[in-house]
Amino acid sequence: MEKVELRRKRIINLVYFAIILGLSYLFVRYCFWVFFPFLLAFLLAVIVQKPADFLVRKTKLKKGISSTILILGLFFIAGGLISLLGMKLVDIIKNTIDFVTAQLTDLPSLIDDIKYWVINTAEILPDKIETKFVAKASNWFDVIRDKSVTEIAAIITGSASGEEKFSLSTITTPLSGLWSTAKRIPSVFVAIIITILSSCFMAADYDWIVTFIKKQLSPEHKRKLSISKRVVFQSLGKLIRSYVLIICITGTEIFIGLNILSLVGLYDNGNIIIISVIVALLDILPVLGTGTFMIPWAIYSLITGKVGLAIGLFIVYAVIYVVRQVIEPKIVGGTVGLPPFITLMGMYIGSQLFGFIGIFLVPIMIIIVKLLNDEGVIHIWKPSEYTDEPKSESNGGLLKKIFKK
Repeated sequence: MEKVELRRKRIINLVYFAIILGLSYLFVRYCFWVFFPFLLAFLLAVIVQKPADFLVRKTKLKKGISSTILILGLFFIAGGLISLLGMKLVDIIKNTIDFVTAQLTDLPSLIDDIKYWVINTAEILPDKIETKFVAKASNWFDVIRDKSVTEIAAIITGSASGEEKFSLSTITTPLSGLWSTAKRIPSVFVAIIITILSSCFMAADYDWIVTFIKKQLSPEHKRKLSISKRVVFQSLGKLIRSYVLIICITGTEIFIGLNILSLVGLYDNGNIIIISVIVALLDILPVLGTGTFMIPWAIYSLITGKVGLAIGLFIVYAVIYVVRQVIEPKIVGGTVGLPPFITLMGMYIGSQLFGFIGIFLVPIMIIIVKLLNDEGVIHIWKPSEYTDEPKSESNGGLLKKIFKK
């Protein structure tokens, strides 16, 4: 009888969590961006509460006024930074387009560079294999080069033959894309204004909102809500601060590395600061990190004959990787303790279900669920702390580990 009751409870729990997952999927898939301004507004309202209380004590201003000032200050700083980065990003995009255009117009030379690099690399093979490989590779690259010349000429002249007529779709297709993008601009501005206003109102009325929510809950649910808020905000807050510090360290390493390469004459394209910022921000991507930019850049430099720059970039990336492996456990301190394959799986599933936002959203949701499960707020699995190093003694709970001095 006990086994039947246990199975019944497990089935009920399974159905319950399946319903929660289904509703969560429907919300994120179809309603997330509708409610996003208000979710962000509430998050900002929570963030400014302690600074607002401090400002009230020091200036004797009303809390609503203090919260509003802090919210507007946050948006002003964020707007300034986004504008500055946006202008720099536009310059980089323009320079990149010019560079790609120049490379495409000189595509045969690029193919020849790749061909000679492959042939030179093949010298490590045995003589008989090298001879056959070089012959086939040379023939293949020659065919590709001749074909590319024909296609480039066709593009420049307008078509491969004079039989093709002008089609209105060649204009209407890109114009329709531009028009659909332009139509979204007013809605974006409306969303920004709604977010700012909602943030100010929620920050000013935060105490009333919290009191109202608590009155709707039972004592047990109040306790769980309080624990959930403490665990999520303290743990994720520490995690965010830790990774911001890691990103700053990574950006500094890239800045120093590119300046050294510039001093020795291996790098001369400029924009070192903005490249350092952009590449460092790629550290936000779980598991992948800065390698998504540094490795392809180094490989491209190697293929195009810039062997010194390629070696330099590989060295810079190796230094960044080694330093991160050393400092990340010390700075983050095992706050989350997720195996890398779980994070990678969450990124992939998130990207497939929700697109680009899912790459970040699903791993964050997994982290939150793990934290709540480890603290006993929810009971999905038996807690088992992950570590990549053996430990001689057990840790006394997740929060003790996070906040121990």
